[in-house]
Amino acid sequence: MYNKTNPFIASIKDRYSLCRAGSKKNVYHIVLDLKNSGMAYTVGDSIAIYPTHDAELVNRTLQALHATGKELVTDKHSEQTCELLDVLTHKTNITSISRKLLNEVAQRQTNPLKKTQLKELFEENNKDALKEYLHNHELWDVLQENQEAVFSPQEICSMLMPLLPRFYSIASSMKDVGEEVHLTVSDLSYYTNQHLRHGVCTYYLCELAPMNTAIIPIYVQPHRGFTLPDNPAANLIMIGPGTGIAPYRGFMQERMVNEDSGKNWLFFGEWNKNYNYFYEEYWNELVSRDRLRIEVAFSRDQEHKIYVWHRMLENARQIFEWLQNGAYIFVCGDAHRMAKDVDATIHRIIQEQSGGTELSAKNYVKQLKAENRYLRDVY
Repeated sequence: MYNKTNPFIASIKDRYSLCRAGSKKNVYHIVLDLKNSGMAYTVGDSIAIYPTHDAELVNRTLQALHATGKELVTDKHSEQTCELLDVLTHKTNITSISRKLLNEVAQRQTNPLKKTQLKELFEENNKDALKEYLHNHELWDVLQENQEAVFSPQEICSMLMPLLPRFYSIASSMKDVGEEVHLTVSDLSYYTNQHLRHGVCTYYLCELAPMNTAIIPIYVQPHRGFTLPDNPAANLIMIGPGTGIAPYRGFMQERMVNEDSGKNWLFFGEWNKNYNYFYEEYWNELVSRDRLRIEVAFSRDQEHKIYVWHRMLENARQIFEWLQNGAYIFVCGDAHRMAKDVDATIHRIIQEQSGGTELSAKNYVKQLKAENRYLRDVY
């Protein structure tokens, strides 16, 4: 019913920080209201959200363009004609700069020194410098630093990338929460080029979007196998540091409603136990009912860093026993480091506990994947 061209317009029903006062990061629990939408989702699915740009960021962009926002332009992606303000706010990406746009800035730059500096970025031996420049700038400060390069509003809009939806793992089960969808969202802020930047959608959801106002376009992005097994007696090993914890809250809600008999083992990691133990009360309640086993790794609570893969190695024998007895292993979260470290640890555990070779461990993992017993949702 709802999709990327026909999203449902949701409202935020509840929003609160999962981090205690004094935390050096901020992660929010967000509840979107699906009442009367007819939308349905399955645990393991994601929600796609179309964000709205921060008004301050849009105003900076308009100032850099010497525009009022009332100029009529055609959005090349939707082929609709509307005011520039609307295009910059809702339709185009003004936080990421393409090589094509920067190259056009270089071509139009009339200041000899600035022109040379920009053109040097495109030389073969300067790939890292170009990548860093693109990462450190948004549209407004590229235009501001290069006022000599003049563009009409239409020319700029024709070179901008579309504002794409962002995807968030669902942290709830409809069987438990009804016509709601719960999300675990990290409010991302950082400095580049001496300016404070915000994650477009995370900042919108956590800080900007008004409560109880139907304003947020969403649709369900179905999982690709990352969901509960059909067998209610199957045992689960769930690994999810940081916001990677989200789908497992949905898994456990569903298993509790269904009264599934399978065992559940969760590995969670964050910075500090006192500040960043997301959903601690819920996990403790499940532990007290003997429905969950949990291992935690808080990397900054001691001098040496401890991560989830350390906890996995400490429990290597039992992890291998669970796998030998048919357990499913799930990994959710950061693809760049965590997922690689966890994957290497799984291979190591299998090799050491089985007394096999590196090749036999690889084949064991291949078989787990073939049986859909090793599932990953990494980003």
